[in-house]
Amino acid sequence: MKTNSLYLHIPFCEQICAYCDFCKVFYNEHQADDYLAVLKHELQALNITEPLKTIYIGGGTPSSLNDEQLEWLMDIIKPYISSETKEVSIEVNPESIDYYKLDILKRGGVSRLSIGVETFNDILLKKINRQHTTIQVERIIDYARKIGFNNISIDLMYGLPNQTITDIKNDLAKVRQLPIEHISYYSLILEDHTVLKNLNYQPLDEEVESKITQLIEESLEQIGFHKYEISNFAKTGYESLHNLAYWQYDNYYGIGVGASGKIDDCLIEHNRNLNAYLRRQNTITKMINSKEETMFNHLMMSLRLVKGLDLKEFEKRYGLRAVDVYQTAIDKHLKMKTLVIENDYLHATSESIKLLNEILIDFL
Repeated sequence: MKTNSLYLHIPFCEQICAYCDFCKVFYNEHQADDYLAVLKHELQALNITEPLKTIYIGGGTPSSLNDEQLEWLMDIIKPYISSETKEVSIEVNPESIDYYKLDILKRGGVSRLSIGVETFNDILLKKINRQHTTIQVERIIDYARKIGFNNISIDLMYGLPNQTITDIKNDLAKVRQLPIEHISYYSLILEDHTVLKNLNYQPLDEEVESKITQLIEESLEQIGFHKYEISNFAKTGYESLHNLAYWQYDNYYGIGVGASGKIDDCLIEHNRNLNAYLRRQNTITKMINSKEETMFNHLMMSLRLVKGLDLKEFEKRYGLRAVDVYQTAIDKHLKMKTLVIENDYLHATSESIKLLNEILIDFL
């Protein structure tokens, strides 16, 4: 398969959020300079010759870099942006981005912003150690529009400590007022070694979570955001192309500390040792999956999508039909009406997609 997506990880943050399990460290200017130098070296060593369709800069908090470092980062990716590049995304936080940084990103070729909002309740934001306010979010979106960004996504969360249904309804009401194209709306997952997990915070029970999910989906649908993946909603034509590459189990490069990549049946992982990465030591492990493992991963990722698994693409990649490989499981769930085959796609229903983990057990 061709590899035409690239992920770059920027691990630096000015604050550590109470729920975050991603690879991150506190921002240090000199360390960030060293990191960008190694990142550039790693990218050049890939010897990418195929035009890239998508580039995604994630973190951490990429916008925690200073102006000069962001300029440098844009220079690093510039040789890989061409007329065939459909999307260049970057994650930003409202408190660490301003008009000047947005202008650097726009001139550097970034076409899509992903803004970490989480909630519009400023009191709740403080409880999860977020440093921005709702006013800052509104200001940044306004700046981005004036500079020329026309593809803006925000992240929101539910299940936060002491968050009520009214809080979520208020968040949804605020969404109605914002000129944005995409929303990633996540249920809080308590990961090991995070502040909330260490404080023994208890997640939502399944019944409450189901009601909140329904509220969110119905409210967003009413204002033009269609659900296209378990936690993602977009106005027509603004689905995240880079994340679709993950869910369709396409190939992608991943560079930077903690990053991962996939080339055919090979999974490539960087460990989280920043000091080793800066010393350019071997921090990468490669794992070759069996054909069966690769096929299952493809199925698992694609069933997260509302449209589901592309059966023709599956057969093209593996020379086998999914309905033959997984005949018993597929027959069972077709009869139960928890899976449907439609227009050469195998997909869950609007109800059964909430039970995807249970469904996948049968495919194992």
